[in-house]
Amino acid sequence: MYVNMKKKILFAAVIGNALEYYDFTLYGFLAAYMSPLFFPLADPATSRIASLGAFAAGFLIRPLGGILFGHIGDRYGRKKALVLSVLLVTLPTLTLGLLPTYEHIGLWAPLLIVVCRLMQGACTAGEYTGASILIAEYNQHYKPGFACSLLPASSLIGVILALASSSICLMKGMPSWAWRIPFIMGFFFGLFGFYLRNQIEETPVFSRLAEKPKQNKIPLIEVLTSQKRNFLCAIAIGAAALAPFYVISMHIITLASKVNVSTSYGMLINAGVMVLWMLMIPIAGYFSDRVGLAKMMSWGALLLIVVALPVFWFVNHETTLTKIIIAQATLTLCGALYVGPCAAFLATRLFPASDRYSGVALGVSVGEALFGGTAPLISMGLVLITGATIAPAFYLIFCNVIGLIGVNYYKPMTNLK
Repeated sequence: MYVNMKKKILFAAVIGNALEYYDFTLYGFLAAYMSPLFFPLADPATSRIASLGAFAAGFLIRPLGGILFGHIGDRYGRKKALVLSVLLVTLPTLTLGLLPTYEHIGLWAPLLIVVCRLMQGACTAGEYTGASILIAEYNQHYKPGFACSLLPASSLIGVILALASSSICLMKGMPSWAWRIPFIMGFFFGLFGFYLRNQIEETPVFSRLAEKPKQNKIPLIEVLTSQKRNFLCAIAIGAAALAPFYVISMHIITLASKVNVSTSYGMLINAGVMVLWMLMIPIAGYFSDRVGLAKMMSWGALLLIVVALPVFWFVNHETTLTKIIIAQATLTLCGALYVGPCAAFLATRLFPASDRYSGVALGVSVGEALFGGTAPLISMGLVLITGATIAPAFYLIFCNVIGLIGVNYYKPMTNLK
């Protein structure tokens, strides 16, 4: 019976996470198309940057979402936080699908875009952390690396679904309003995720905590006062886990314009890259249970540090479509080694159960907000400022250096359960 419950928990966590990441990433893939509709600035590059700024806003709000959902998850239960996050993310997604453009409501259009992205970002901050903790606390003694690696892989299912629906709706022959369809679909996907989450039971770890007398403490304050080193490590790991993904999927693919690849075809290429991520992450998670979570993540960070500059030089020197695909695939194979064990490492190594949700949610959210979600914007900015097309490689190296430090210099906890 317990085995069946673990399968049910895993299914609900994975599917719910996939659907929520569909909602969250959809805007990123449609940003280039939506920018003239909602950010109609005279300079197309400036309009694009404004649109990417709205994308980044979804990450900048994540620390606040991490605080909110972390507190709910630690004080009231992992299930409550997860049910709430997947339900609330559906509202801004539906709003994006129905929102009038700048032509109809003026400045309200970009303002509401940013508000919707802030709501989505806050909800997603509690989603990935909660789902990884949920899985880890049910599988802490049996292959946590592989079990938790299914979570980032499921995120990519949502990303691929968002990418595929975006690509189809931007194809020639589709009506001009077809970009709204994926957002409206996302609303119904979210409701399905809410239904699945409502059927699960609380983790045994939290249930044991709930039986103990309540202590008059705020979990986040405990993290910031007693676990400062591990909190900084969580920030570093969040940065290193997310930055490569967005550099690979959103920055490198912009080079496709040099070889006259259409937006729709570029999205399909990215879908193939996402499939590679999705396949490699569970493989890395599986082997991390044998060689060690920290060791596998260290290998991934070191490889990215070594290959980043050569790959960016290779893809920018006489750019071709083949080189773009090779560059994306190479960085993906290295990045997957870090991302695969990442969820299990965060959920089992850094914080005790009583403060786990708050510590991981806020730490990872800060890392993603400062370094991960802003990666496309920073990459474009570095190229514009320096004029060097290989400049994003240095940013990728920086993120993986701090990610390597985060994995190897955390303070082992003695009361994790």
